[in-house]
Amino acid sequence: MIAVTDKPIVESLRPVSTGEKSFNALVIKIKERRAKLAEWEAYSGEFNRKYHGEFVPRRKKLDDISTQMVLRLDQSHDMKGLTKADRQIIGELITYFADQVLMSVDDPVVAEIVGRYNPSDPAVAVKVEATIASAFKPAFDADSPKDGEGASPEDLLRQIQAQLDQQERREQQERQAREDAQAKRNKARVRKATEERTRVEEADVHVSLREVYRKLASALHPDREADPVERERKAALMQRVNLAYARRSLLDLLEIQLELEHIDQAALDRVNADRLNRWNAVLKEQLDGLDREIVDVERDLQRRCGLRSVGPTSPKIIKRALNENLAHLNQFVQMLESNLRVFDDINRLKPWLKEMRSLLQSGG
Repeated sequence: MIAVTDKPIVESLRPVSTGEKSFNALVIKIKERRAKLAEWEAYSGEFNRKYHGEFVPRRKKLDDISTQMVLRLDQSHDMKGLTKADRQIIGELITYFADQVLMSVDDPVVAEIVGRYNPSDPAVAVKVEATIASAFKPAFDADSPKDGEGASPEDLLRQIQAQLDQQERREQQERQAREDAQAKRNKARVRKATEERTRVEEADVHVSLREVYRKLASALHPDREADPVERERKAALMQRVNLAYARRSLLDLLEIQLELEHIDQAALDRVNADRLNRWNAVLKEQLDGLDREIVDVERDLQRRCGLRSVGPTSPKIIKRALNENLAHLNQFVQMLESNLRVFDDINRLKPWLKEMRSLLQSGG
């Protein structure tokens, strides 16, 4: 990464224009975002080592023990000496542990077991079918009068009214179709105008990048340097120029110009407003890209740590959350390992079920 100072590129004793203020503000923000992204990149190696080396294996261990818990609970359900309340809590515990397993593991055995203890209600299915059937019931009887044959005046009036209603619905559908077509054409025009504006903006961005790139490429051309040491230095600079151009990083290109002393304050003072506005558009795009990168990194690490994405975070917060989750995992694994032993003795199982019932009732 190019080392830069906190000093704005555009700085002058004369009154600063709005475009120059925007330029300086964008430069400072981009440097801040780069520093933040570099902080995340430096921490990501440590995070991945701990996450894949400790957290993932421990999570798998928890899934394995939870699966054993489902199997042992299922086996104990019909043990002699258990009450109806005991068996009810066993079913609830099976559902709880199976849900935990099936969130991360596709286990057909566990799915079959929980399906036996938490079946869908057939009465609900019958009710749904009846509701669907009633929705498709004909609005009129099939043996209603046809074409006025044997129809009373009242029946004829109803038939005429039905025809008028049908005609009105047809006309309404036709009007709606015309309105939809017009809305579609309007939408197409707006989209075309937006695409054209975007194309012009992208063309302006490309022009700004190309202008600076061409100046640098001309100054750094190896054939124009006889001194081998200077040629090597310029070759290294040209690599940076090519990388910055590929990344559409106008700020990097301008900073390389500063290093080469191709930009001084007098030159910047002569930059016209249109060119400065184009530069600002490129820098804004660069800033938005850095913001997206930072948000993606933060959300990914928050998700992997089990944190809700509630806003900006930091490596320090993620590190603390990962350590806390790992500690909780270890405690839960140890607790389940000790609880598995209660299934070997009904005299230990019944008090344990009573304790579990209290915990579930209290929400703990």
